[in-house]
Amino acid sequence: MIARSIVIEGIQKVNIIEEEINPGVMKSKECLIESIASFISPGTELSRAYGLKKGATYPVRPGYCSVGKIIEKGSDLKTVEIGDTVLFSGPHASHQIYDMAKSDGGVLYKLDPRLSPNEGAMMMMCWIAMNGILTVDVKLGDTVVIFGMGNLGMILSILYTEMGVKVIGIDPVAHRCEIARSMGLKNVIHCAPEEQIKTILELTHQKGADIVIDATGMSAAVENAVLSTGRNGHVVLLGTPRTDYVTNITPILNAIHMKMLTVHGALNRRFPFEEKEGSRISVRRSMDYLTELMLKKTIDVEKFISHVIKPEDIMSAYEGLMYHKDQYTSVIIRWE
Repeated sequence: MIARSIVIEGIQKVNIIEEEINPGVMKSKECLIESIASFISPGTELSRAYGLKKGATYPVRPGYCSVGKIIEKGSDLKTVEIGDTVLFSGPHASHQIYDMAKSDGGVLYKLDPRLSPNEGAMMMMCWIAMNGILTVDVKLGDTVVIFGMGNLGMILSILYTEMGVKVIGIDPVAHRCEIARSMGLKNVIHCAPEEQIKTILELTHQKGADIVIDATGMSAAVENAVLSTGRNGHVVLLGTPRTDYVTNITPILNAIHMKMLTVHGALNRRFPFEEKEGSRISVRRSMDYLTELMLKKTIDVEKFISHVIKPEDIMSAYEGLMYHKDQYTSVIIRWE
């Protein structure tokens, strides 16, 4: 069987390769999946395609938000059946032999048949966004500020709003703020970075917010997040800082110390896929909840997606996400 895969071979060098895969050597916990759709993760993939991540090695196979149909499966794989449509954390490829234990994220989740492939592909980003909630102890009456109205920030804003807390979204890109408001998010502020701390303090009567999440992965935004958090508050790093940033760190450390802040790293590796002894939180439980929100259109995936592309158009999609943020928001690759 010939599989086509997207490979980043170097900075701004992205190709599609063809290779033979042999299902006959499939192990007991592996499955052969034919892809339908996959979602581009802008932060992770652009950092590799444009050399933003220091020390990154090449080649790399990007992607971890894929939906496909199981064609064959190993004898010990009990959670899915042949013919099931699944969300899995495999890279962008037309076909692949997949083992969730060896993948980037460890996800193999049978999709509700009422969900579209596009919804399934974006569910992984929704799960990542949930880590901006699950890592902190949210209380009724809290004010939550979210830096960045990209995919993660908007999804997280919807999830926090569903919980009934006051949510303030903030972003320097006007187009993103407009999209967020079109999804029913009311407190979305278009604001330049240098005005963000002042704006948040004004909105919170100079107290600062109870919970502040950086969903941008920009170190400057993390600095603003710390400085706009109130006493005994929580700062959550949902995005991944990758690029160099030079600043005086003392005011940041002073704010953490004097305001007795708690800083949380919210990488989506904190919780197991299946529920385990001692913790009721699992990826599967979270995805069951996200399925309900998508079916109710509380999370309306089609409003997020700006482009649906063929695999051959991957570099144009990367360029759009990198340089044309007013036009490109979320991009789905269709493999059918």
